Amino acid sequence: MRPFIVSFFATVLALAVVATAFAHAEPNEVSPGDGAVLSTPPTQIVLEMTQDMARTANANNIVVLNAAGTKVTTEDATIDNTDRRKLSVPLPAGLPVGKYTVEWKTLSADDGDAANGSITFTYNPALTPTPGTTKLHADIIDVSPTPKPSAPPSATATANGAGGSSRGGGGGGSSGVTWIVVVAVGAGMFALGGGSVFLFSRDPS
Repeated sequence: MRPFIVSFFATVLALAVVATAFAHAEPNEVSPGDGAVLSTPPTQIVLEMTQDMARTANANNIVVLNAAGTKVTTEDATIDNTDRRKLSVPLPAGLPVGKYTVEWKTLSADDGDAANGSITFTYNPALTPTPGTTKLHADIIDVSPTPKPSAPPSATATANGAGGSSRGGGGGGSSGVTWIVVVAVGAGMFALGGGSVFLFSRDPS
């Protein structure tokens, strides 16, 4: 029976690792998408987090920087009054053509953990538009990734060059979390299976 108990706790530990991977209020859905190429300038940035955010002064914010690193946002981001997972900030009118970096920071209302990271988008009417990655955790929450429209090789290369990547203060992007889930669940199943084999293989005499 002892090996089965060890296997059980190994499974619980594996699941705890998965839970830790989600212990931050990180962007789940973003608009514009990460790496998006836009033909018209966006009027606001909207991030929907994986957890509720704490309504603490200066704890949750979005800052948008241009390619030179100059701040273009003139207001602080606000949490939606009816949805504490939604954080948004308006953008000024007449946004110049170029690549922009969206830096975010949050404080989770669930566990008090802080997180930060960034995504990018490009505004350029001369390029082929692409939505980018709008669901940053699509490979965990939804098995089918965000579809991307097909484009000629030259346009695809240009769009990819304009894209960016998300960096979460609590452990990186969704692909990293996916491997944590795979390894943790696999380890738990292996441990539990090992314990079961041991029990059923014992000589009843």
